[in-house]
Amino acid sequence: MPPRLSRRRGADEEATPTQRRRRDDTPEEDEDVDMEDDEQESGSGSVEQLSKGLVRYAISCEHSRKPIKRQDINEKVLGSHTRLFKDVFSRANAELKDVFGMELVELPKAERVTVRQKRAANASESQGKSSNLWVLQTTLPDQYRLPDIIGPSRPLPDDELNKEDSYVGLYTMTIALITIAGGKIPEGKLDRALRRMNADQSTPMGSKDKTLALMAKDGYIVAVKEDEAVDYIIGPRGKVEVGHNGFANLVRMLYGEEQDQEELEKRIERTLNIADAFNNSGVPVESAPAASQTAGRKRGRPRRDEDSD
Repeated sequence: MPPRLSRRRGADEEATPTQRRRRDDTPEEDEDVDMEDDEQESGSGSVEQLSKGLVRYAISCEHSRKPIKRQDINEKVLGSHTRLFKDVFSRANAELKDVFGMELVELPKAERVTVRQKRAANASESQGKSSNLWVLQTTLPDQYRLPDIIGPSRPLPDDELNKEDSYVGLYTMTIALITIAGGKIPEGKLDRALRRMNADQSTPMGSKDKTLALMAKDGYIVAVKEDEAVDYIIGPRGKVEVGHNGFANLVRMLYGEEQDQEELEKRIERTLNIADAFNNSGVPVESAPAASQTAGRKRGRPRRDEDSD
């Protein structure tokens, strides 16, 4: 018998039971690697666990209409695992789609409308294309977007007004008015439109000014102040949450089936094109004709004061 094996066997025989137990419990090197891999797959710092945390955080932010910032994701979800952002974000988005019928959509950057804003944007060399802000958007097909499926989170008494539904209706109508005005509407013109809806003094959310301030805070609209004048444009969340489809569906619902559908679709498309031209350039465009006006109406040369003398 070889001496080496003899010495090993002799050492085992001479070892005490405690020493032999310690030797048997000591993991081999390959077992250490397996434990590390298992911890990376399902541990507290794994992509799976971090993505679940991001799903919970995204839903909580959406409940209060708070935009989801990348900086907050790093601080409140990822912690020391910021290098896993792309993997965690992708996995969380997949889970949101499969389980909740929603997805994270990036908000567009704020429009540069005033001269000061444009100068600041041109002077800055660090202006990126990404806003690093996201909100949740539904991915449910149209056949599932029904009141019986998408309803209030809790039943309300018959005599209690649903403030959430009222708020959705008000900011959708406000965004539609801005779109019809060509992407930008003066404060006075918006006030007159709200007055016709009896929303100039009080709304379910409070006064008109308080409601507009809430819409601006939530990102549905943006108040642009320049030379003592106040105009309103559509905000980042308004573009994503309402957008073209929300505006078009609202107009179709208001005008009903009695309206010439082909002509109505042409007017909707024309209105959206004019609003898009303003959003892309920031230059005021001639307001689109309202859907109730006759399409193709010719305009004569504007009269000046000296022409009337």
